[in-house]
Amino acid sequence: MSAMASGRVLVGIDAGGTKTHIRVETMAGAVLVDRVHGNTGWAAMTDEARADALEHLLHTELGAMPAPAALVAGVHGNDSPEQHDILIAPLRRRYPLVEMLNDSHLLVLAHGLNSGTGLVAGTGSSATATLADGGAVTVGGWGWVLGDEGGAVGLVRDAARQVLDAYDRAETDCLAPMLMRALGVTHPHALSYHLASVEPRLWARAASVVFDAAASGSGRAHRVILDHAEAMATLVEQLRQRGGDVSTVVCAGGVLRNQPVLFDAFSAAVARRLGGGTAVAMLANPPVSGAINRARQLAGSVFSAQAQGA
Repeated sequence: MSAMASGRVLVGIDAGGTKTHIRVETMAGAVLVDRVHGNTGWAAMTDEARADALEHLLHTELGAMPAPAALVAGVHGNDSPEQHDILIAPLRRRYPLVEMLNDSHLLVLAHGLNSGTGLVAGTGSSATATLADGGAVTVGGWGWVLGDEGGAVGLVRDAARQVLDAYDRAETDCLAPMLMRALGVTHPHALSYHLASVEPRLWARAASVVFDAAASGSGRAHRVILDHAEAMATLVEQLRQRGGDVSTVVCAGGVLRNQPVLFDAFSAAVARRLGGGTAVAMLANPPVSGAINRARQLAGSVFSAQAQGA
């Protein structure tokens, strides 16, 4: 390792809809910073505000440390070239070697692969696959109003729809009292007002009720789970159609990790739709480790090129 490399650090960031995980390591692998920050209001921020928040976080966490040899950030909401350019601009002005990915892109890297598909189902959901030319394509991640099936907020949204439909049909289903109790309302009429007036990120706390209700015999909760599993499998299908590598789908996010019923339903849907050529795995490492892995690759490439040119 060169003298220049030994004195610098690697920075990895996993910025999701609910929290940002930052890790700073030496080139030798010693962890200097490993911290999680809340992302209140992240979904409602403009891209410019998110870029400023990331720059402020890095300035605060790095302090007097040497300039990073490489910085890699996986960012929820980095879904288009236009968004990428806005989000990365302030970081490129401050740091010499920066790469920005979608947060779901980190999963494959954290799993120890360079190619494949990463699918996140936490507060929201999205999926990213690597392409043959080394690029990546992301699908989903449209927010709770238009999508995010498999994510906690989307699950609560659709469970509330089922409760209201059951009420209109005068049907009894245990999902209704369980969800209303979790949300602190006493009548279905209050559901729509409550969900419209509370920050969607806070709905995530009630997502586990959908699975509890299904385990208690709720047919409507069971339907929500299956529908969301199918919707996530559709994301994988779309990635294959667009030339993405779907040989391995690496999953992460609190909902998929903590709710095996959803993970199993998703795995079954993928097998049914894509056949036996796709393996589905649960990520064992935190996604931020994928950012660090990629940062180490980038830094190593630069130092190797400098050594050859010396």
